Amino acid sequence: MTSRINARSMMVAGALLAFTVAGCSDKEQGHAEPKNPAGGLSSTAPTDSVPPTAIGPTLEPCELLSTDELAQVGEFSSRYEEQGGARSCHWQNSMKSGGDGFTFAVSVRDAQSVDVMNDNGAGVESIEINERPGRVSKNAAHGSCTVALKLDDISRVDISVPRTEQDDACEIAEVIAGMVEPNLPAVP
Repeated sequence: MTSRINARSMMVAGALLAFTVAGCSDKEQGHAEPKNPAGGLSSTAPTDSVPPTAIGPTLEPCELLSTDELAQVGEFSSRYEEQGGARSCHWQNSMKSGGDGFTFAVSVRDAQSVDVMNDNGAGVESIEINERPGRVSKNAAHGSCTVALKLDDISRVDISVPRTEQDDACEIAEVIAGMVEPNLPAVP
């Protein structure tokens, strides 16, 4: 079991390294049906009350990562969805090409800052990803994890990883957040 943790962490870390070396690439969209979509994300904040100066509405969640950026860890496809105050892109590793069906979501929350991130059961901790302020919240009951990255004072991007067999969802979410962060505009 430990070797599976290390293998998955190494695969995700390899993708991060490949991304930082390769830079931006073409974006592709596909279709996937994740087993556990947003992994515990919830919100009641309306997105139609967003000020025109907010960064969130200018971002498309499926364009914050590409299949090329994830190619080092497997073949991924994406699916767009709007739900719970967020515009989300759900990514799934293809089982057809030998993948394990691993899923995660990248969500833009136009009207929710990192300061109002929900406690999913294990507290909310402040972090930095590539010097960008963020928060981490783990769902203790389900083992899922969400990393939120600050866009501005009123919006954020969430990276959500559902429960993993090895209880390493937060570690994986932080690595994926490290891949997403360079594709975000600077914090004002």
